[in-house]
This record gives sequence, structure tokens and C-alpha cells, in this order.
Amino acid sequence: MWAAVVVMLGLLTGPEALPITEAGTFSSEAACQAAIAKAVPATLDAETRAAFERGERRYVCVRVREVARN
Repeated sequence: MWAAVVVMLGLLTGPEALPITEAGTFSSEAACQAAIAKAVPATLDAETRAAFERGERRYVCVRVREVARN
């Protein structure tokens, strides 16, 4: 299971990673990467697109870690 995540790093605020899809949305990393390639930067608003183009935002695929609930 894979999910798409946006990663940012602020000089004073430190790292920030936010899931942009539900955990397990994609069954493979390739499917996740294809979805990112299709959506980014086409669906971003102007400010977010500018941050992406400056390299301040990265969209990556992360494997969902399955954790047992107690």
C-alpha cells in the first residue's frame, strides 16, 4: 500500500510531511508516481505551483506501514 505525501522544510519551523491521499490509495509505488506525475503541477494553484517550481515542495510516494492496534 502506498500514499502520496508532500514534503516541505522550513528554516525555522523544520520538516513537515503531509499525506495528500488516503493511506493505501495505491497498490504500487509506480501507480502512486503516475498519479503524482499526472496531477503535479497541473492541479496546483499559482502560489503552490511557484513553491513546487522553486523546489520548496516535493511530492513523493511512501509505503504505508501497517501497525497493529492494541
